[in-house]
Amino acid sequence: MTIDHNTDAIIFDMDGTLWDAIDTYAEIWNMAFERDGVQRHITRNDLLSLIGTPIDDILRHFVPADRVEGLLQTIAQLVVTELPRLGGKLYDGVQEGIARLSQHYKLFMLSNCDELELPIFVRYAGIEEYITDTLAYGNTRLRKAENMQLLARKHNLRHPVYVGDTNGDCQEAHRAGVPFVWLSYGFGSTSNYQLQFDSFTALVAHFEKLALSRDK
Repeated sequence: MTIDHNTDAIIFDMDGTLWDAIDTYAEIWNMAFERDGVQRHITRNDLLSLIGTPIDDILRHFVPADRVEGLLQTIAQLVVTELPRLGGKLYDGVQEGIARLSQHYKLFMLSNCDELELPIFVRYAGIEEYITDTLAYGNTRLRKAENMQLLARKHNLRHPVYVGDTNGDCQEAHRAGVPFVWLSYGFGSTSNYQLQFDSFTALVAHFEKLALSRDK
């Protein structure tokens, strides 16, 4: 798999790629545990190594399996009110970079979160007008590879790339037959990528250059 001037779409992961909202997630989950009477308290470090995994799988690390479905509903309710209020930290260059990339590529977001978080994120980040579509595990209960393929079919994408920060992102992209771009500032690591960048601004500069070579 290669990444060249034929690239027609960029699909972004959310957590560890465009922002860091781990502290907010921990706070929301602890609110949900308290509301549902679960004797559990988690920290940022508890979540950090699990980010990128489907949300119900993460919950099973902390609570009995028979509590997962109920907690998912409580967390979803709290996400609607608390995630826009508490937010997260956008990485440097994300807002401007997304706007610039949208001039040359179709842009998408794809994550293993519930169905509510991606729309909340794009509004919080102020990038709604630049994102063509979003798709989450919560929408389909499918893994990232299958969701990438769904996006590609729906929007007739011929040469998309997936941008993420973990080895799981890498594996899912390759399972879908999609080249992977690793952002090394995120929450994970991998050695099996097609491109790697240490900052979002470096990624933007590279793909703008590719687009200019395509458009000549």
